[in-house]
Amino acid sequence: MVGRQVEIDMLAAKLDEALAGRGQIVGISAEAGMGKSRLVAEFARTVEPRGITIAVGECQSFGRNTSYLVWNAIWSVLFRLDSRLAEDEQVRSLEAELAAIDPALVPRAPLLGGPSRLAHSDNDLTASFDAKLRKTSLEGLLVDCLRALASKGPILLVLEDCYWIDPLSRELLEVLGRGLAGVSVLLVLAYRPDKDVGSSLGVENLPHFEEIGLTELEGRTRCS
Repeated sequence: MVGRQVEIDMLAAKLDEALAGRGQIVGISAEAGMGKSRLVAEFARTVEPRGITIAVGECQSFGRNTSYLVWNAIWSVLFRLDSRLAEDEQVRSLEAELAAIDPALVPRAPLLGGPSRLAHSDNDLTASFDAKLRKTSLEGLLVDCLRALASKGPILLVLEDCYWIDPLSRELLEVLGRGLAGVSVLLVLAYRPDKDVGSSLGVENLPHFEEIGLTELEGRTRCS
């Protein structure tokens, strides 16, 4: 990618850290139109042949009040859900994925309705959870799943347009970010500095977080 080789190399170095089992978080900070998405897309293209699982989610301006919106696409990839199947078939597939990780996780499958966007009826266990317990149990479940999946192969997670992230997605990001230590996951976040996102995503103080700030390239037209 012309003009961004330094940034590509920085991302590649962070990926090497993750591949060595030292999970990393990278924030890509730039004003609108300076190439955040192009940089991330080019980096993902370069690592795809290496057999790394790549899951991308995009925050949306209309989704600030839609819980876990940015995570829907990501967990669909990680749980290998097929949107072409009927919803009940996807639910069974999701339960099978949990069982492959640990059969003890299956009873908590109904908690995944938000991140997976699947209608999953409560069972006797989850019906007894109050709102606070549902949230903490869901977050713990997803940390366990991410760590287990990363033990089978490295993962690249990308969250685009984080200045539009909804509150529960942000809180899940913070929990998952803390859980990356010791696993083969690289988490890349793209956001604009004018939104003060870098100080509000909850991961900026983690020792495995680093921000890459993009400056405008001379003589080049702005892009997304």
